[in-house]
Amino acid sequence: MNSGRIMSPTKSFPPFAALLLLVVLSPLLLSKTYAYPILTDADALSTKCFNFNVPDDDDAHMVFIAIPNHNDDEVEEWFTTQMHEMTRKGSASFMQQLPEVSKQIHERISDDEYNGRSNVYLKLTVPKRPVLRHQMFMWYAPVVVMNVVKASQRGQKKGKNTQPPGGYSVCFENKNKDESVRVLFDVVLMSDEGQDEELQNKIIKKEHLTPLEENFQEGIRAANTILNEMKYMERREARMRHTAESTNGKIRLFSYVSVIVLLGVTWLQRTYLRSYFKKKKLM
Repeated sequence: MNSGRIMSPTKSFPPFAALLLLVVLSPLLLSKTYAYPILTDADALSTKCFNFNVPDDDDAHMVFIAIPNHNDDEVEEWFTTQMHEMTRKGSASFMQQLPEVSKQIHERISDDEYNGRSNVYLKLTVPKRPVLRHQMFMWYAPVVVMNVVKASQRGQKKGKNTQPPGGYSVCFENKNKDESVRVLFDVVLMSDEGQDEELQNKIIKKEHLTPLEENFQEGIRAANTILNEMKYMERREARMRHTAESTNGKIRLFSYVSVIVLLGVTWLQRTYLRSYFKKKKLM
């Protein structure tokens, strides 16, 4: 690229703008949005239930964590963030164990509560099927139910209708007499194998981004060249303006001197002619 020439904006900016638009919109077009886990309160001596539907030919994982209601927002935010990473597709910790609680968070949790009995029960049921899961929560310990559709089909004899049921009921039964409990839970829908492969094929890989990065750097260099040319023209215009102002000042001074000289010559001519005519006695 010749840096001594001014690049035409009509040749540089459209590809540069299109590249920027592609880089900005490609994550939005080729990625999915995953919501944060749901936080619900289970009052003392009460039961709260939720119903979920799983589309046909799909499956789902469910994750639950019980947290005492008296914890501060920092503890709740830490477990919410870690659970989000645990249930986010594409995450390195997807459906893995929660990381070890940091020292700062552990100081905000009493030793008696950490992994202690919560006296809150999870009950996962489906219509006309045996109970899938019924167990007590331990404080801050995740309860993971993998492949709830396959789990609901276990024990069914071959030849019978094994279509997954239409809905799943998740209930939280709090048997504490004077303490409400917060439960974090999330449901991760898993598409069939073909859709998962199609999603993997749409993910932008690092080698795909390399040409975009090179084009992006080239566009930045082109923009910097144009900016340098514009700054050079600005300095040149300022220098020419200074020269023009200086020339105008000199011309104005020369005009004043010319007028003064003309007036002086006129006064001398008048004086000379007047004395001449008096000497000849014509006046």
